[in-house]
Amino acid sequence: MRAQIAFNRSVSAPYRHLGIAAPGFPESFAPGQFVMVRPPLVTDPLLPRAFSIYRISQDGGTPVVEILYKILGKGTQCLSRMEPGREVEILGPLGNSFAIGSEVTTAVLAAGGIGVPPISALAAQIRNSQFAIRDLEVFLGGKTADDILCLKDFEAHGVSVHITTEDGSLGSRGLVTDLLGPFLLGSRLSALIIFTCGPPGMLSAVARLAETCGVPCQTSVEANMACGFGACMGCAIEARSSGPGPAYKLVCKDGPVFDSRELVWR
Repeated sequence: MRAQIAFNRSVSAPYRHLGIAAPGFPESFAPGQFVMVRPPLVTDPLLPRAFSIYRISQDGGTPVVEILYKILGKGTQCLSRMEPGREVEILGPLGNSFAIGSEVTTAVLAAGGIGVPPISALAAQIRNSQFAIRDLEVFLGGKTADDILCLKDFEAHGVSVHITTEDGSLGSRGLVTDLLGPFLLGSRLSALIIFTCGPPGMLSAVARLAETCGVPCQTSVEANMACGFGACMGCAIEARSSGPGPAYKLVCKDGPVFDSRELVWR
């Protein structure tokens, strides 16, 4: 659908906060779902970009789809230059979402960089819903302090946040698993589950740690997409196979959220 840029603000040097006023867009979404966004009548870059939904607000009765994005390549550079009032095309909400079972009483949320927004949305859902979850722990990691997003959101929800940065500019120096590992190994909490989103290396490390500790883990996977609903087959990832040959799943259609035990981690 056609929509308009409501705001496009800088968060830190590489990150921006984008609001898209989209009449007719659903007023709610499930954490983990995403949208496809592209400027209309633009051929370079030609393909839309996939962004996790951070939240949906209202502007005079019009849904405003909010996303956080990092300026990386030509597509996000183009998006960063778009002023309020400019038209964009938006498709969504797409994909599946994090699933919280009724038996879960402890949720551990682990995220890094641009993987933080859907985890922030999940924390909001947990705090604002009637789940059985009593304990909520958040682990955030990044290369620098600029990669630690949504801190005020987590604080507003009264969530305990553990932070690591590779350069030590915020929190502990190291990787998110440096804090997550000891927490899981020393935890005596029952009915615990991990929800995670972030760069591939972090997801792989968290998934392996979860398997070692015998803790279920749901991972929201990032991938380049051309369509967002499975037609182009461009976002295939390797899944664990029960047969002689490899198996694959589509991030957009089968995910982006997977049980970590479904996937092959390199």
